[in-house]
Amino acid sequence: MPSNQANLSEALVEKYDCTGPRYTSYPTAPVWSDAFQETHWHAALKEANRQKDETLALYVHLPFCAKRCLFCACNVVISSRDDVLQDYLARLEKEIEQVAEHLPDRRKVSGIHWGGGTPTHLPPAELERVWSKLNDMFDIQPNAELSIEVHPPVTTDLQLETLARLGFRRMSLGVQDLDSGVQDLIYRHQTVEQTEHVLTKARELGFNSVNFDLIYGLPGQTMDTWNFTLDEVLRMRPDRLAIYSYAHVPWLHPHQEQMPGDQMPASELKIELLRTAARRLQEEGGYSEIGFDHFALPEDEMAIAVGEHRLYRNFMGYTVKPASDYVGFGMSAISEVGHAFMQNHTKLNRWNASLDEGRSAVSKGHALDLDDQVRKIVIERLMCNQRIAYAEVESMSGRVFQEHFAEAWEALAEMESDGLVIRGEEELVVTDLGRHFLRNVCMLFDRYLEQQLKQGRYSRTI
Repeated sequence: MPSNQANLSEALVEKYDCTGPRYTSYPTAPVWSDAFQETHWHAALKEANRQKDETLALYVHLPFCAKRCLFCACNVVISSRDDVLQDYLARLEKEIEQVAEHLPDRRKVSGIHWGGGTPTHLPPAELERVWSKLNDMFDIQPNAELSIEVHPPVTTDLQLETLARLGFRRMSLGVQDLDSGVQDLIYRHQTVEQTEHVLTKARELGFNSVNFDLIYGLPGQTMDTWNFTLDEVLRMRPDRLAIYSYAHVPWLHPHQEQMPGDQMPASELKIELLRTAARRLQEEGGYSEIGFDHFALPEDEMAIAVGEHRLYRNFMGYTVKPASDYVGFGMSAISEVGHAFMQNHTKLNRWNASLDEGRSAVSKGHALDLDDQVRKIVIERLMCNQRIAYAEVESMSGRVFQEHFAEAWEALAEMESDGLVIRGEEELVVTDLGRHFLRNVCMLFDRYLEQQLKQGRYSRTI
């Protein structure tokens, strides 16, 4: 057993398991304000446009699902009506045109990700329609990283063939759990055969990286059911895996109240599920641990990037192809442009109304000051590469690292004694054991944390 698994004691988990952000951004979305308006968004785009030689990354939110899974915390629209889909796509095209007009000198794109919802809710012709609008308005580079999330039970061979022809080469399959009893409890039914068929077909079509999403902490999970899922995953051998802790926040997502709370794993079992997955993936599958919740085969470019300390993270997940600015399209989509975050309206009717009136669909945002930018770099480097060089921070802030983060430095001393970090002479390093507590380490650098924890918006860190 790897040492980081052997040392992951229940006492350590009990000490550090608390509520906290996942840090897909810093500052996190609850900090953002509706004081950030359309004029601020346009100013951010204007600033981004000046960086003419830099590439962009694009995200497209396709929120439609035929039914809702109980564990889901995504922003979705449950509908199978074609008129609702067609109206959404027409407005999506309008939004793409709007943003492109503000970026006349900056159209090169190095990455595109389609998420949802269920992007493969769209039939092949509509997948091509969305692609065509992006391709018409932006200069998608030949080596751009194109990825999409798919739900195997609704994904057809023709859809996969269409995506491959359009240039998609990365795919993420929502799996969560393959045990039928667990699936009954979370209202998500997906057979091993359906999952394996999509994986096999994707590989035949030239997809060079297929990811599985798994979730631990779901109702009905036991060591036996979890090992069944891991057995099948190891047999199918996806290129990458993301293993998430179930975030039970019914006060934010009321449909989660339908989850049978009395059948959810106790904390001791939940941590054992995590330990078992990490151990088996590394020992039996040869996977490398990426960040704090991802795994990749050693030959995968993400695993190689970790070894070379050039992994990056954004709202689309971990990536090896960074872009200085990220633009999101669609309801609830998030953008990071010109040292500012912006989120579109999360309600379909409000997003619709904004575009129908010829306005940007800005709901809220946040312009980062220098201190935000410094802390963002620290958190980003820790989340991606488990280390931050003091000199990088000091060159930005003009302050000695230990003085700038004096309070965090003291707290890190205790984490160091627990074996989670090493406060070196030139850099702060998170140990292999500390990977499981990355969120806790990053929380020490979050100046908004105390304010946000009072709102009760976050899931458990372990």
